Amino acid sequence: MYKLHVNKHMTDKAQKFWDKQAKKFESSERHYDPVYKEVIAKTKQYLDTNDHVLDFGCATGTKTIELAAGVNHIHGLDLSSEMIKEAMKKKDKTENVSFSHGSIFDGDFKEASFDKIIAYAVIHLLEDAEKAVQRIHALLNPGGLFISTTACFKEKMAFKNRLQISVLFLLKRLGMFPLHINMFRTSDIEKLIESHNFHIIKGDSIFHEMTISFIVAKKQ
Repeated sequence: MYKLHVNKHMTDKAQKFWDKQAKKFESSERHYDPVYKEVIAKTKQYLDTNDHVLDFGCATGTKTIELAAGVNHIHGLDLSSEMIKEAMKKKDKTENVSFSHGSIFDGDFKEASFDKIIAYAVIHLLEDAEKAVQRIHALLNPGGLFISTTACFKEKMAFKNRLQISVLFLLKRLGMFPLHINMFRTSDIEKLIESHNFHIIKGDSIFHEMTISFIVAKKQ
């Protein structure tokens, strides 16, 4: 069984935060639909009908289900039980999709058990980003791909977004915002992933009022 130390206090606070967001998550994310259409299209180029895929941080499962047609099976995982409840409502009769509430560090996942692991808009919110990337490497089959998008708050950003980030940091100092925020550049994400024995085969930047890193990395 694979075990890593994680900050349970921070995890519990994050879970409660996302549980409260679950009902309104779809409407709050609609602004980013053009970005996700581009990201989904890019991702599909790297998927195969034989793939077993993990969608880490799947939220309400919309993107998980969109990717299902091109793979053998895709499993959506999220820290928030309320997000997973919303995802299960969408599952309908899609047989090659499953969802569960939990952490990527859970011992239920066997090493070298996935061909692809996807993490959309996750890494910049992880206090344990290093350990998460290490864990993703362990869960992938040899030659498997890690596909991610990450907000890069140190890169080009619209003024209103920069203001929002400043407000979040203020709220965090006041104890009113529970999530960790990593201030990454695109180069920081690349270094983080490469430092855990991945080879980046595709690295793009998408700009939609902020800079978003899209990376496809192969397990070495």
